[in-house]
Amino acid sequence: MIKSIDMGKTSYADLHEVFKISREELASRKARLFPQGKAADEVATTSIFLSTLSAVKEYREELLLGLGVNKIKHKNIQLHAYTEISNPDETERPDGLLVITSGKKNPIIEWACFVEVKVGKNKIEEDQISRYADFARDIGINEIITISNQLVSTPFDSPVKLNKRSFKLYHWSWQFLKVMSSLLIRQEKIIDEDHVYILEELRRYFDGHKNISSFVHMGSEWSEAIMSIHDHTADQKVAIPALKAICSAYIQEEKDVALQLTDRSDYNIQLVVKSDREAEIESQIQESKVIRSTYMIDEDKKNIFTIEIDLIRHSIKCSASLCIEKGKAQAQTTALLGMFESDSGYTDSIFVDALYPRKKKVEGDFSILNLLNQKSDGEPYGCIDKRLGDEIKIFNVRTKDILGKDFKAAKNFITQLENIAFRFLTQVVINIKR
Repeated sequence: MIKSIDMGKTSYADLHEVFKISREELASRKARLFPQGKAADEVATTSIFLSTLSAVKEYREELLLGLGVNKIKHKNIQLHAYTEISNPDETERPDGLLVITSGKKNPIIEWACFVEVKVGKNKIEEDQISRYADFARDIGINEIITISNQLVSTPFDSPVKLNKRSFKLYHWSWQFLKVMSSLLIRQEKIIDEDHVYILEELRRYFDGHKNISSFVHMGSEWSEAIMSIHDHTADQKVAIPALKAICSAYIQEEKDVALQLTDRSDYNIQLVVKSDREAEIESQIQESKVIRSTYMIDEDKKNIFTIEIDLIRHSIKCSASLCIEKGKAQAQTTALLGMFESDSGYTDSIFVDALYPRKKKVEGDFSILNLLNQKSDGEPYGCIDKRLGDEIKIFNVRTKDILGKDFKAAKNFITQLENIAFRFLTQVVINIKR
């Protein structure tokens, strides 16, 4: 036990011993850039986030470029952030204002946008945003960014809809902003160590914020909606109330899966959306009762995987495809198995379909574990059939989990889905990642 500091010799790791407290206790007394407690309301939360956006170049560029605000990358650009800007009669008061200027001596406004923030269970309100849009247009602003715990498929999908031509609405969830702050640090994209410190403090602030949360509940209508279609046939139409309840919940959960996987791994996992995601999900439910979500790794279109939610069978299926171009079927299969040999744990529940030309395949389920056993015993691989062709065109690697009662449980469904997705990412996708 160290009683005093010997300057130039005492290890910083031993400082807590001088004060006769634990390392954890000393760490809890560290001066913080963003305080907890009273700083959890909307005004303080808005100020802390917008000030961080102004301070950390890489963070603001990552977020604003994601909205298509390309001017943020131009030379001599500066971002100015303000809170609680009201109209002259103070009837409308957006939570924030972002302004981008160019030039040093006489800065010119290049872009401006209102910001409206909600925390806790408060949701973005269409009437309020409509009024703010009118205020914005009156002063030459045509864009609003909303921020809340609500999740959307892309930042261009707003929780509300406005019938105002040429007016743009964007949306960030707090979960998205939190995950991105850590991802930039992990990917070593922040150059200045002081900026790293600011983002680490922002993440700590978000993590301890009592009114900021991820998506943890599918909603009070989830269970009843799921049970109402359990006995449906694949092509039987779903009643509109059940359809809307399932869609509104899952559209947030599939986005949260991407954010959770990103936060728990070293990769940036993105939900792939080609069009109106709400319409896509509703169409999938009505046509097959299976919702398909596609995810991409590190913006690489060659590295994708799919999660399918079967609303009738109450199952979750994960799959990823791989093309091994070198060698014949035997060598191709051996190369595939080589990607899994060093891992353990779930190989017995990972299955492979070997697809030959014209999508033909050998009937039956072939697990990675069984194929590995066949390899070690010198037996022919069960997935190979020379009558179907000399070469395997595509390997489809998949898992399937039956949830049973957990499928209709509003909280357990989320826990199960996110754990299954993480298992598939770490046990399969990363192994076959090119």
